[in-house]
Amino acid sequence: MRWPDRNEMARHPEAVAIALLLVTVAIWGATPQVTSIASSYTRPLTLTALRVAPTALVLLLAMPLLRFRLPRDRRAWLHTAASGVLMVGVFLSCFTEAVIKAGPGNAIVLASTSPFWVAILSRWLYGERLSLTALAGLLIGFGGVVIVFSSQLGAQGSAGRTFAGLALALSASLGWALGTLIVKRQLTHQPDTDLMGVVAGQYMVGGVVLVALSMAVEGTAGTRWSAPSLWLAVAFISVVGSALATIAYFGALRVVSATRATSWSFLSPVVAILIGAGLGTIPSALALFGMTVTIAGVFIVNLPARRAQATALRPSEASGEPAVLSSASSTAP
Repeated sequence: MRWPDRNEMARHPEAVAIALLLVTVAIWGATPQVTSIASSYTRPLTLTALRVAPTALVLLLAMPLLRFRLPRDRRAWLHTAASGVLMVGVFLSCFTEAVIKAGPGNAIVLASTSPFWVAILSRWLYGERLSLTALAGLLIGFGGVVIVFSSQLGAQGSAGRTFAGLALALSASLGWALGTLIVKRQLTHQPDTDLMGVVAGQYMVGGVVLVALSMAVEGTAGTRWSAPSLWLAVAFISVVGSALATIAYFGALRVVSATRATSWSFLSPVVAILIGAGLGTIPSALALFGMTVTIAGVFIVNLPARRAQATALRPSEASGEPAVLSSASSTAP
C-alpha cells in the first residue's frame, strides 16, 4: 500500500480524506463480527492483547521497508503514549467486552458516538466553534444512530448484561474521542509527525499495558490456543482492523477536523448491519430508516468544508482545521 504524500493530499485534500475515511468505516464495520467470532475461543482481555501485540510487532518489523520513524523526542512520546493508552488500551478493551456482552450491533452503534464527545470536548478544552450546519448534521447523525440502536436493543442477552455492554461501549467511545483530540493537537503543533510512527508507538504502549493486564487478570487459562479460527480472526482484527484502519483514520486527520473525521464513524453501524444481512440477519424497517438518517447526517456534517475549501488552502487565513491542511500541504514527506 503506497501512502499518499503531503503534496498529493494538498492537490486533492477532500478526495484523499474521503477515500481514507471510507476505508476506515468499511473495516470498522466488519471488525465487530470477527471479534464476536474470536471471543468464543478466548477471554476478553486476552483477545484484546492478542489483537494489539501482533500489530505492534508487525509495524516494527516493517519499519525499514515502510521507512517511517518513531516519535523522536520526549514531548512526542508523551502525546503518543497518552493517545495510545486511550485509543488502544481503553477503546479496544472496552469495545471487545461490549461486543461480547451486548452483541456486535449494539456495541458498534454506541461506540460510534465519539463525534459528540469530540464536539463537546473541543468546545470545552479548545474553544472551537461548530457551525449551525455541522451541528445539525451531528444531531441528525446521532438521531440515526439512536434509531438503529433502538432497533437492536434487547436482541441479545439479559438486560443487566446488555446494559453493562452498552456502558462499556460508551466508555470506548469516550476513550477514542480523547485520543483523537490528543493526536489532532500533536499533528497541529508538530506537522512533521510521522503517522506510521505514531500508530506504531501507540500499539507498543497499548500492547505492553494490555499484555500485562491480561496476564495479571486472566492468565493463559480459558483460551483454545490451537483453534485455527482464533488465529484467523486475530490476524484480521490486528493487521486490518487495528493497523490499517488507524493509519487511514490519522491520514484523514491531516486534512479534516477531528469533529468531521469522527462523524464518519456514524457509518460503521450501517456497514455492520449490512454485513449481518449478508450473513442472514435481515435488518428491520426501523434499522434501514436509521441507516438512511445516519448517512444524511454524515453528508450534512461535511457540507461546510466543501464551501470553505478555497479559504482553507490559504495559509495566511488558516486556523484550526485549515492550519493542519496548510501545514500538511507545504511540508515534504
